[in-house]
Amino acid sequence: MTSFRMFEIILYSMVSLLPYLGLALYPFEDKFRMSKIKLSGCIVILTVIQSALGIYATMCSQEQKALFSLLSTVCYGGFYFLAIKENVGKLVFVLLIVSNFANFVVMCAKCVEGHIFPQLAVENNKWSFSLCTMIVQLIFIPLLFLYFKKYIKGMAHIDTGKKIWRFLWTIPATFYLFWYHGLYFSTKSSIELAMDPVNMIFTFFINLGALVVYTVIVNSMAEFQYNLNLEEEKKQLEIENLCFENMKKQMESTRRARHDLKHHMKAVHTMAENNECKKITEYIETYLEHVSLKKPLVYCTNFTLNALIVYYVQQAEAHKIKIKLDIELPEETNVKEADLTVLFGNLLENAIDACDEVQENKRYINLKIYKPNSDSIVFYIENGFNGSIKKKNQQFLTTKANGNGIGIESVKYVVHKYNGDVNIKTDENKFIVSGVLLQPLDATK
Repeated sequence: MTSFRMFEIILYSMVSLLPYLGLALYPFEDKFRMSKIKLSGCIVILTVIQSALGIYATMCSQEQKALFSLLSTVCYGGFYFLAIKENVGKLVFVLLIVSNFANFVVMCAKCVEGHIFPQLAVENNKWSFSLCTMIVQLIFIPLLFLYFKKYIKGMAHIDTGKKIWRFLWTIPATFYLFWYHGLYFSTKSSIELAMDPVNMIFTFFINLGALVVYTVIVNSMAEFQYNLNLEEEKKQLEIENLCFENMKKQMESTRRARHDLKHHMKAVHTMAENNECKKITEYIETYLEHVSLKKPLVYCTNFTLNALIVYYVQQAEAHKIKIKLDIELPEETNVKEADLTVLFGNLLENAIDACDEVQENKRYINLKIYKPNSDSIVFYIENGFNGSIKKKNQQFLTTKANGNGIGIESVKYVVHKYNGDVNIKTDENKFIVSGVLLQPLDATK
């Protein structure tokens, strides 16, 4: 092992690691588990490890080279998953896209090397291969970066839930298998395959087709998110309109009460002149029983949640349900207003529907919401229940004739979105849902 040979291996390790690692990290630059200074230090350490493994692999047998190659891949993947706080399926999706592109670059670079430096091309990781790799990277990496900037980075911030990423990563994995099958299930050596221009062209079109598929996926996800946001905004407007109508009714009631107050005062004054104290007491008690100002309009300082509560309190009273509220929530939270609407709107709607199925004297709803600290919101809701419940694959189904049964699933989605937890308990008489939102800083994005 000469000094120049070590230089060749270190150069190749840097060329084959740093550009692709930068691409893979770029979409999640605001989701790193550490500062960028610490991340840079870890990348330097990873580069040293990869170089050392490459040097050792050069001096070993073919079987040991495969082991060192696997070890190198584990180090690379392990660092990537530890550096970014994100869904594993989403990380695998991006990592496989970059890996497929890296395989294409390797094939192109080897093909170019085979035509320019035919004697050196039959050896592994020569300086000529690193040079050709850098030339190919200078051509294609800027284009892929622009693609990542337009599509992949936006996809990384779309909230689609965890379930979808259990399957989406298999799409780039399938394209990876195309390349793997063509390289390792052939009678020719990998170097011979790489130096064949036909294979390079085939790999190019495979990657181009993959990018088209990824574009369709990203655009579909973006459209879904857009429609979801529109639906959430519609719900918010409906609730704000309800709150506005309630305020108008209350203002009208207040105006009438003030107008009628002088007549009541005249009546009380006449009774007082006649020393009819008992009549005054009875008159005031009757007035207080019928006055429209006895019901509160403010249950908490958070406007969106308060508007929602006002609406469902009216619904509960219309269904002859006793509702008890204990809400201590500040005006501003790290939870999106639309998520508050979805979470507590579904909980209260489900509770009212459940109470409709029990006797009138057993209809009740108890709701408690509070912030035990600056980073979390805790909620608890209990309601009357007839004991009848439908479940399929551990999911709650609606008991309505035309319902779709997504109320509880929507609650779970919002809770998990904020890295929280939800717990559901039932018995013959009551249905209880409790949970906590942990409000991560990136949840409002």
